[in-house]
Amino acid sequence: MKTARSPFQKVCQATGKIMLTYYQEKRHRLLALRGVAATWLCLLLLLTRCQPYLEEAPEPVTTTNTTLTKQIITAMDGTIAHAETTLGTLQNGELIFISVPENWNGELILYAPGYTPAFADLHIAPEASTYGPLFNLFGYAFATTSYSENGLAIQSGIQDMINLRNLFIEEYGEPTEIYLTGASEGGLVTTLAVERYPELWSGGISLCGPCGDFQQQLNYYGHFRVLFDYLFPGVLPGTVVDVPQAMIDNWQTVYIPAILFAISQDPAKTLLLLNVAGAPYDPANPLTTIPQTVVQVLTYNLFIHDAVEKLGGQPFDNKDYVYSGTGSPATDLLLNEGVQRYSADKEAAKTIKKFYETSGNFKIPLVKSHTTLDHIQLFRNLLQYEAKVPTGKTSLFAAIPVEGYGHCTFTNVQVIDIFTTFIEKIGASKQHPLAKVKDVNGQIISSVREEKVLVTVK
Repeated sequence: MKTARSPFQKVCQATGKIMLTYYQEKRHRLLALRGVAATWLCLLLLLTRCQPYLEEAPEPVTTTNTTLTKQIITAMDGTIAHAETTLGTLQNGELIFISVPENWNGELILYAPGYTPAFADLHIAPEASTYGPLFNLFGYAFATTSYSENGLAIQSGIQDMINLRNLFIEEYGEPTEIYLTGASEGGLVTTLAVERYPELWSGGISLCGPCGDFQQQLNYYGHFRVLFDYLFPGVLPGTVVDVPQAMIDNWQTVYIPAILFAISQDPAKTLLLLNVAGAPYDPANPLTTIPQTVVQVLTYNLFIHDAVEKLGGQPFDNKDYVYSGTGSPATDLLLNEGVQRYSADKEAAKTIKKFYETSGNFKIPLVKSHTTLDHIQLFRNLLQYEAKVPTGKTSLFAAIPVEGYGHCTFTNVQVIDIFTTFIEKIGASKQHPLAKVKDVNGQIISSVREEKVLVTVK
């Protein structure tokens, strides 16, 4: 006789199929999990080689091939805009995407994308196909890059955004305003670039990045893995600092199903894991978002080896950390006695402190926004950064919480609302009205039609 499955078990099984499909579809582009592991703290954001001294005026770059496309952008209210886009490949393999509307207002939005695993192909972030037309509709030029490398690309990402700025100026002339924006890893790229190089930008918008306490954010991923191993022993091989290649190669086919099965068999332990780790889920939709949080946070542990290589050592530290939140002092005590303990290597801790922690000091407008139930880059990053901002800088700063679950899950309207607040900080006397008609999901763009004009290969 078959045992009846609970609703939680059924959703875990369904979620497993969804996650498997997602990873299979994106494997060649986003995960590319074969080969040496990339970076556990990565996937969305994080470091790269430490390059404290950046070139503000690098040698001119040339493209090896270029595709020009005409776009016809239609808004929900019927408004139509035309734009010309350029997709180019630089000699180092980096991809750049530039979109300039016919009614260009002279201002440029640069977008720093989020994390891509180290061994995936370089590519333009999917959200560029949303943000480009959205801002073109309002008259802004838009430009983004794949970065010159994947993996932990914070320091090199800053340099790449400077290069993109200079390349745009070479091709189109100097804009009247240059706004640096970015999400996830790109949110940290944006914040550090605004703090370090204020003369290059008019201001910055940083979305859902690990900008509050970088070391603490990295530890969050480590805490989650060691807690999972304690509560669900034997499900995953290796440890938080030693991920077997076999687990990487078989993550989506073997280990995601194993994780989902384990948590479906013990929902109480799963809730304990989330509570102690401080990992959010949507209380209104727990059957979907709990498995999503568990699987996606554990995925970041796959990339620890790249982090070790680029930081100069192992970054996770829970040697003296006191875990709590089980609801019982006795159970808390047992957990703290039983969980695996690790000390961060001194070189890694030193590198993080010197090159990847934000200061809260800036000279130009900076607006930050974060979803309140972000399970990847925790919402506390927004509050921690806000606490760093000196009193004298508050007129240049805005922190905008956005209610909801998920990582960087902003609608078109929310993005424009954030941008409008930013423009107010810039002090521009321009109006940036929302489209009069939008759908129930907060979208502004109805459609984008493309017509390829020219392809050149050098």
